[in-house]
Amino acid sequence: MNRVLFLFLAVVGLSAAPETGKVISVAADGWAKIAHADGSTNFLRRFSEGDRKVGWVGRTVRYDVVSEGAETQARGIVSAEAEEVRQVAEVTDSLRRETADKGRMVSRMPNELMPNMALWDQSGRLVMKKDFLGHPIALNFIFTSCRSARMCPASSACMKQLGDALAKLPGAAEVRLLTITFDPETDTPGVLRAYADGYGIDHARHSFLTGDAGQIKDLMRHYGIQTLRDDGTIVHNAALIVISPEGRIAYRSEGPSFDAEDIAARLLKLSGTAGTKTR
Repeated sequence: MNRVLFLFLAVVGLSAAPETGKVISVAADGWAKIAHADGSTNFLRRFSEGDRKVGWVGRTVRYDVVSEGAETQARGIVSAEAEEVRQVAEVTDSLRRETADKGRMVSRMPNELMPNMALWDQSGRLVMKKDFLGHPIALNFIFTSCRSARMCPASSACMKQLGDALAKLPGAAEVRLLTITFDPETDTPGVLRAYADGYGIDHARHSFLTGDAGQIKDLMRHYGIQTLRDDGTIVHNAALIVISPEGRIAYRSEGPSFDAEDIAARLLKLSGTAGTKTR
């Protein structure tokens, strides 16, 4: 029976039960060697182009196994490092309680502090709110499979323009850009890495974040982002949120598109370098 099931999965390309193991190496062609929990066997799984660029080597990960012809692929790769998972769960539980306590008044207004978070970026690193304090921030939400050119793609294009504008300003080195996915089941670090590469994103400045679905749902509520799944996609509103180095919400631009030059000027003002001339 198990052999029949395996053959069926191989033919139709469906995934078997998720696997967990430590990534030993990733070759240039994408084949990764993974030691499973019992340490007795190394498995070869092909990583996607995005996951090849994520810092998975030496990390414990969880992934789905998908067989397509002669290839066995690892998809949906996420961190399974015990301490990272513990930290994420701690922040998720705390944010859930805070969201429940706020009730209908959960959306944060100007001058309120940004909520806590613990999410993985497109390099597989766990980042938290404290990692961005001291930096002016521009933050938005997207999902990579958005089919409406006027929504997520437009928002991502504006963020790219903002990054390019900031790169021309010598006083903008401390500014950070954050993009959080509201489809974490699909948008793993590897998927976000490939998506960011497609826009030519500066990975040193711009972090694409994913993680626990419950935590992200609460973050969306705190930032006033609403979604509705309809006809196989996600219908949603959009906004750009500017946050001060102290972690306070300073400005909000409604809609997916915004004036990159205007937002760059606002971020420079928050950093104390307003008036710095473009090179």
